[in-house]
Amino acid sequence: MKYVITYDIADERRRARLATALLDFGRRVEESVFVATLGDDGNELAGQMRERIRRTIEPSEDCVHIFPLCAGCGERIEVFGRGDEAFTRDASYYVV
Repeated sequence: MKYVITYDIADERRRARLATALLDFGRRVEESVFVATLGDDGNELAGQMRERIRRTIEPSEDCVHIFPLCAGCGERIEVFGRGDEAFTRDASYYVV
């Protein structure tokens, strides 16, 4: 399953830690937007990703959105310009 993760983090150090954590699960497609492809069902990896996010952010100051994309939605993604390759290409493996 593919996930789009976007965030607004108030503190620069937390923002950097969150970006580093998200790189363990997917790739950056914009400054504060990541795409993670976490296997067919992705439940275990998605749970690990959510836990890393929870441990990194300050809930009273920060905001993270996780948008799961069904297979049909993922196939209909349109990207124009340079971002096309970054959004559609998945790494052969991720280190978690």
